[in-house]
Amino acid sequence: MFWKTNLFLVLSVALLSGCQKNMIPATETEEEEPVVITRWTENTELFVEFPPLVVGKESPFHAHFTDIETFQPVSSDTVVTILTRKDGHTITAQTPEPIIPGIYRPVIIPDKPGTYRLTFHRSDPKEENNSDTVDVGEVTVAATQDALLKSEEDERDGGITFLKEQQWKIDFATEVVSQKTLNRSLRLHAEVEPSAEGAVEIVAPIGGRIVPVNKSVPAPGQKVSSGEILAMILPLHSSSRSRNELEFAVRSAEAEFKASQKELDRIRTLYKDQIVPKRRLEEAEKNRAVLHARLATARSRMSLLDVNQKDFSNSDIQKSVERFPLRAPIAGTLVKMNMTPGAQVKVGQHLFMIIDLDSVWIEGRLFESDIPKIKSVNHAHFNAESLARPFLLSKPDSRLITIGSVIDPVHRSVPLIMKVNNKAGRLKIGMHGHLSVQTGESITGIAIPKSAVVDDRGIEVAFVHVGGETFERREVTLGIEDEGFVEVKSGLKTGERVVTKMAYRVHLASLSTQLPQHGHAH
Repeated sequence: MFWKTNLFLVLSVALLSGCQKNMIPATETEEEEPVVITRWTENTELFVEFPPLVVGKESPFHAHFTDIETFQPVSSDTVVTILTRKDGHTITAQTPEPIIPGIYRPVIIPDKPGTYRLTFHRSDPKEENNSDTVDVGEVTVAATQDALLKSEEDERDGGITFLKEQQWKIDFATEVVSQKTLNRSLRLHAEVEPSAEGAVEIVAPIGGRIVPVNKSVPAPGQKVSSGEILAMILPLHSSSRSRNELEFAVRSAEAEFKASQKELDRIRTLYKDQIVPKRRLEEAEKNRAVLHARLATARSRMSLLDVNQKDFSNSDIQKSVERFPLRAPIAGTLVKMNMTPGAQVKVGQHLFMIIDLDSVWIEGRLFESDIPKIKSVNHAHFNAESLARPFLLSKPDSRLITIGSVIDPVHRSVPLIMKVNNKAGRLKIGMHGHLSVQTGESITGIAIPKSAVVDDRGIEVAFVHVGGETFERREVTLGIEDEGFVEVKSGLKTGERVVTKMAYRVHLASLSTQLPQHGHAH
């Protein structure tokens, strides 16, 4: 009986001990914060996240590769991840393709503790010369989980979050802030005009009826050459006379011409026989020529009573009717036409306008106070809303014509006129914009593309790319502008990387009160 009691006590104590042991809550291992690093080379941007490295523990890397030239995700390269210790011991992992475009997930299991250099090598298997190596720097492999040191580099705290997946979907780009030499310029209101010798208006020299040449007239937009006949005018100055009067004039002229012809034939015979002097022959020939011209005029006036556009195609009428050609004084483009074939026009009526569009003027207004700043113009550019990019003005395709000598009493300005080669046709007559003219003074300082600047309710800001998905808003003080770049007097430092395309989208992300859902396939 005693042994049964003792056995019961032993079993009870064991069971109680087991229950008490199971009732003690297990201590959960705190998850270590991942290491977050961004590195740039000339060809690659690498944004990588990975857990602290521990010997014998599987360490997955989430490496985001962006092609710097296009700022699109790398999608076809093979990536080799390499850990190299100072004694030469290496650990590698090859990833032949991304899990999704731009994101590679190599996995490494460190086998020895120590300080290693972490590098990523990307290469295109189809092109041997297309490769790049990104040196991330030194990382530490701990012997145990307890020996981990807190990462000194953590890009996730603070700043503006703009995910890689968001960057890759838009026309996004960044650029390193650097020193540049900028030329100080004056910005003038300007307009594109035809040159003084490159625009003419053709008016009707006489009243009459318009008749086309070769059954057609040139249309607006058509190129014409100097001296080209655009149309004909049939004079109508005799149309008020009666038909009987005109018929009598024609018959009289015909009779006089026939008589002069007979007289000329008689004088020629007498001169041949040396009966009359040569002077008599010359007088007879002159008289015949005058009467022939009078006959032609009479017939022309008579024909005007009945001629129309259809009749004028008859070659006999063309020869007999008096016509006045309208010729193009210059080579250029017909830009305006104020007539129709067959229509009657008055003396002085504007019929055609021709402009030489291959060579135009850009006229800017230079204020009185700025006149001393410009003595010559070797380089400038013209910008307008309808131009996709600024129109560069430099020799030999452009030159300064004049800086005015008479100040406009109302606007207190003088014209600054440049003659520009416009054979490409980008400039249109009447186009308004701004003419930026260099003064010859230059400065050297920090400058960024103007597209990197965002107007935040009257405050000029730029966004610095701190890390792969982290950005920082900076207020900047700007200076002079030159060919798409603007001087930054304060707010940025050389070597920082600033957003140059879609900076406004980063600005919108900074206004969001809710962080975007992380889209990585972790």
